[in-house]
Amino acid sequence: MIAAVIPACNEEAGIVHVLDNLAHLFTLDVVIPVLNGCTDCTRQMVLNHPLASRLALIEYPLPLGIDVPRSWGADCALKLGADQILFVDGDLQGEFSACLQDLLCAVAYKDCDLALTNCYPYIGYRSETAKAVLFYREQLNRKLGLFSSIGLATPSHGPHCLSRRLLETIGTDCLSIPPLMLAKAAEAGLKIVVAARLSNEQWSSQQRGDVHNQKIADTIIGDCIAARQYICHQPITREENGVQYLGYRNGP
Repeated sequence: MIAAVIPACNEEAGIVHVLDNLAHLFTLDVVIPVLNGCTDCTRQMVLNHPLASRLALIEYPLPLGIDVPRSWGADCALKLGADQILFVDGDLQGEFSACLQDLLCAVAYKDCDLALTNCYPYIGYRSETAKAVLFYREQLNRKLGLFSSIGLATPSHGPHCLSRRLLETIGTDCLSIPPLMLAKAAEAGLKIVVAARLSNEQWSSQQRGDVHNQKIADTIIGDCIAARQYICHQPITREENGVQYLGYRNGP
């Protein structure tokens, strides 16, 4: 069984496009939108889509944060018997169905446990904020011994696919901090690969302003620090050089 988890909070502008990309897959058994804190028409958009017959809809009245919906959706997928679980954010734009197909094939046919998307397939302009995030992503991936194989890829950024074996090995709770999930998967000796490549010119998410972008950056940096501290058997503080990187982990 193949499941797709879609975290969504007020995504009426783009959720149909995400579902359309999923509809192009050669096989998909269940779609699990995790609607959290939605006050717009996201629910109606989902229920009116042709994929509605395959829905296992999860709704929560309050925003769960940027990553907690992943763990909820994964737990639901496991209970439904899914063997491969795709994760696709509810605000992705562009055409990415081929990317999703590649991720699924890596897990379904190549015995991979975590198939990632390389969202930086070539060197281009990067803002100072992006450079800081990539520095910490690289630092973590090198610490995990994965940089030579996955480069800057991370489950924090871009569609990705997990095996049932991964979720049964490390649990679903750590999916709420994607770099920690990556660290636990590496620690368990699970197979982690880059199976797809998409540049920002091929896809993008909804632009939400500089304040949001900085909070996302601080969230990912803090997540990477926490994952590194976990691997080094240190207390998890999300702190480095006297600065705590909380981002959205400190609330909306």
